Amino acid sequence: MRDLYEVLGVSRQASAEEIKKAYRRLARRHHPDVNPGSAEAERRFKEIQEAYAVLSDPEKRRQYDQFGTVDEAEIARRWHSRRPTGGRGGAFTFRDLGGVGDLGELFGELFGGIGRRGGVGPAPAAEAAAEIDLAGAVRGTSVVVPVRREVTCPQCGGSGTGGRGPCSRCGGAGALVQTDRVRVKIPAGIGDGDRVRASVGGRPGGEVAVVVRVRPDRFFERRGDDIHTVIPVTFPEAYLGAEIEVGTIHGPVRAKIPAGTQSGQKFRLRGKGVRNVRTGANGDHVYTVQVVVPRVVSPAGREAARRAGELYGGDPRAGLPRSLD
Repeated sequence: MRDLYEVLGVSRQASAEEIKKAYRRLARRHHPDVNPGSAEAERRFKEIQEAYAVLSDPEKRRQYDQFGTVDEAEIARRWHSRRPTGGRGGAFTFRDLGGVGDLGELFGELFGGIGRRGGVGPAPAAEAAAEIDLAGAVRGTSVVVPVRREVTCPQCGGSGTGGRGPCSRCGGAGALVQTDRVRVKIPAGIGDGDRVRASVGGRPGGEVAVVVRVRPDRFFERRGDDIHTVIPVTFPEAYLGAEIEVGTIHGPVRAKIPAGTQSGQKFRLRGKGVRNVRTGANGDHVYTVQVVVPRVVSPAGREAARRAGELYGGDPRAGLPRSLD
């Protein structure tokens, strides 16, 4: 057996609270349900459990500190007696060897369930996440998400007992973790970070809260219910005024820019933004004009630029400060 303090990553002078915190941190990382199919995770999880079974018990810890060993057969017996012998691939019990409840509470933190201390209450809504593009957020869509949640053990009905010992399906925890694939309807106008609730199979206590993440679009930038874009225009269009096409999330719109439009000037298209999921009102589309300078330099272009320069009638930078002084 490895040094038990080394297994938990604590010193020999560690307090009981430090040992418990180290155990919970490592158990989260190596629990088999977090690392499905990993033999190494299962081995490490068992090792962590056995170390905690000794170091969390004052008498066993005293014996280990004094003699460097404890009754390993008793530890192994307690470990194996708490492991289920049937059910879903030999899933681990939610309880640790050193006492009831610690791992049940830990499992609740991992999967949205609750720690159980002799009885199963209704489980709160589990959580899942869904990533969609801007089009799906604007128009609405549906997605299928995997949901891992804690459910009442069907074999023991949540009591944790079976015959004269712990339930062979759940190992005495009264609950199991299962994964459901749930189709979730995303309403039009949903925002990044918003939550949508859905039902898992219509069962009581089977709600799931889905956190929606919206991928940024390379052209349309959403700010609240407004959409912002940058529209390039030529110098003649900005100087003389023009009617241009502006792409919006609802389709192209013909818009006029006035003569003398400056680069960076903003214009607003009312009601061409995102429909608010709560009020039903549409935001606006705000586009920023960006005057594009021709890249080709020619003799004719030089002459045109010289003549255009004469139109300014002064230095456009004349009003700018030259320093902080």
